[in-house]
Amino acid sequence: MVEYMKDRVKAGKALSREEREMLAAAFKSAMSNRRLAVRVCKSIQSQEAKRTKRKNAALTSGYLTKVRLELQGLCIQILELIEGILLPKAENGEPMVFYKKLQVIFPIFFHSQFAPLQSVPKQADYYRYLAEFLEGDGHKEAVASAIEVYADATAEAERHLMVTHPVRLGLALNYAVFQQVIRKDDSSAVRIAKDAYLSAVRALEGMPQEAVRDAHPILALLQENLQVWSPEGFS
Repeated sequence: MVEYMKDRVKAGKALSREEREMLAAAFKSAMSNRRLAVRVCKSIQSQEAKRTKRKNAALTSGYLTKVRLELQGLCIQILELIEGILLPKAENGEPMVFYKKLQVIFPIFFHSQFAPLQSVPKQADYYRYLAEFLEGDGHKEAVASAIEVYADATAEAERHLMVTHPVRLGLALNYAVFQQVIRKDDSSAVRIAKDAYLSAVRALEGMPQEAVRDAHPILALLQENLQVWSPEGFS
């Protein structure tokens, strides 16, 4: 699927909404198992090091390096498509917001020993997941870059998309999760999620059933998160 979608993007014609979803799904699927492998490897590596089992720790470290490099390769591929082909030709509104959101969702997974942050193009502000694995200055830079792109994408969504649009709601959901999981900022996470949820619910009153159906899955996720993050303050 990844190779097919790469060829489709390089063909030059603008992607339809369904094709944009296929592009995101293809790369997310390719990355999901590797993301889990990174977390498991880091945990095992730490455990083996504490047990002074240096050989096992070294083997785990080698595998971790391999998986991170695979993730880096996938991220470079999708970002070359987004920044080199899709964003420059994207129309304002849904396509632009969708691709900007992917810039945040698809990071480059690498440690500073693999590639310095300075070597990454400045416009590639896609560090949401990267912040999960970096520490120190790398983590700070990843967080700052993600905030910048989330703000840019949110402004684009507010200019061109209704509050009930699934892409705008999905962006708000991702931004709220980033604030809660990465920044540990529950108040900002609740504010972003609650504003998006309540605005959409109010706007959906009297709208066609199709609009309600399209928005419902993301509204349900926003509601679930709000009930976990602030059960006493959400209504």
